[in-house]
Amino acid sequence: IVTIVQAMGTQKMAREHAIIKDLKAVESLGCVSVICSDKTGTLTQNKMTVQKIYLDHTAIMPEVLQINDQLHRYLMYDAILNNDARMDDGKVIGDPTESALLEMVRKCGVDDDFLRGAMERQQELPFDSDRKLMSTVYALHGVPTLLTKGAPDVLLKRAVYLREKQGIRRMTEEDRTEILEQNQRFSGEGLRVLTISGECDYIFLGLVAMIDPPRAESAAAVADAKRAGIRPVMITGDHKVTATAIAKQIGIFGEGDIALVGPELDAMPDKELDHLIGHIAVFARVSPENKIRIVEAWQRRGSVVAMTGDGVNDAPALKAADIGVAMGITGTEVSKDAAAMILTDDNFATIIKAVANG
Repeated sequence: IVTIVQAMGTQKMAREHAIIKDLKAVESLGCVSVICSDKTGTLTQNKMTVQKIYLDHTAIMPEVLQINDQLHRYLMYDAILNNDARMDDGKVIGDPTESALLEMVRKCGVDDDFLRGAMERQQELPFDSDRKLMSTVYALHGVPTLLTKGAPDVLLKRAVYLREKQGIRRMTEEDRTEILEQNQRFSGEGLRVLTISGECDYIFLGLVAMIDPPRAESAAAVADAKRAGIRPVMITGDHKVTATAIAKQIGIFGEGDIALVGPELDAMPDKELDHLIGHIAVFARVSPENKIRIVEAWQRRGSVVAMTGDGVNDAPALKAADIGVAMGITGTEVSKDAAAMILTDDNFATIIKAVANG
């Protein structure tokens, strides 16, 4: 009878966009007390749009970019060439962040296909979760040039020079402080910030701030989870201020809650983490190893933990969780193999429905 009931439950959940791979997982679903959810695409729409740009000490709107302005042109070069997204029949195919960059330059009247056709990529270093950077090499005006984009906190540590309208000069600590303060302002508005740099010894070009709005149903799903006694926790690779702003909008982060970044977690002993874990609502700039520690800390408290993930590096955390939840749209095959449940719509609300059905 129990097996039949579980089988009926999996059929019902499949109709609600949650595919159960392991029948025994249905037993655990009804006992879930903590859901550690990724932000991008699960709590948010995963539809990035460039909102603001910071160039030459000034925040501007993306629509004012002009290809005949040298400073603007170099930023556009990086946005187009240091990018693996593609346009197909008017639709952008690829990473949402890179897609947003292509849409930005097209709105400015720039033909990205022509530029790519005229220049050959000589070398590349793909983005990975450890470096938090992507780099490619092109011959710009006959000069081999390294184009890089990535996390501001990582790239600014490597930046030596600064490109302004007057030309290139060495970056000062005052410049670095000004850029970091602008990054904080963008992040405080819930914007994801990308740093654009180029050439050897990294010449800082500018910041590109994008928004990925929360899903309309995320706030209601978070409220439903809390009413059911389930603690929702946001885990993301984004900046802490950006993640916290989104978490506040949807109700995950409230009064008395804490936001923690990966390096802080690395330096924290297990005893201290066990003491604080119940108050930490947002984990930002996390590594795959951080996710496993978060799961284990909750489990030491006796909690039944559901963990979402979509990348190859998420597989260990999905295995360690009581319920590993992979994304059906953006998830890799490795993450799907490691998970006990697959969301075919990558939606946080679907997890809550699955727990209720379980």
